[in-house]
Amino acid sequence: MEGMDNRTRRGRLRMLGGASLLAVTALAVGSCKIAGVDIHDRMEAFAVVLNAADRSAINSNFDQSLTQDLQGLPMDAAFWNANFPSPPDTDHQYTITLLDYADPANVSALIMGPPVFNSNTGTARTARFVMSRVGLDWFIRELDLGAIDVLPSLTIQ
Repeated sequence: MEGMDNRTRRGRLRMLGGASLLAVTALAVGSCKIAGVDIHDRMEAFAVVLNAADRSAINSNFDQSLTQDLQGLPMDAAFWNANFPSPPDTDHQYTITLLDYADPANVSALIMGPPVFNSNTGTARTARFVMSRVGLDWFIRELDLGAIDVLPSLTIQ
């Protein structure tokens, strides 16, 4: 900055400071997740807990405002193990493939799991989810596996 007067030097320093502040702000905002938990992320989290040895956090994937209505349901380890048997190994874990989630009241998906879950057919089961939004996060409100309603009591009008 040799050969510049003080006013020019201060102007350039302000520009550098402003550019630095803009860069830091862009990095901070760009690294934050502003949108909350979307439907895809919720399904992924649900599958992760289905595959876990400890399923104690599974109910956190469901709309917690409905917990008073869930109290009558046996949604404990025995319930989940009966309806979603634990994977015997990493080759037979649960996967949820979303087919259509444009309408949160009618999310269609395919669930592949251990052979006993898929009736030893090797074919994924069709599922329908009804999602509800709490703040910025989506949660499961209903789960229907077609012929077998796994969570029919979650249908709350």
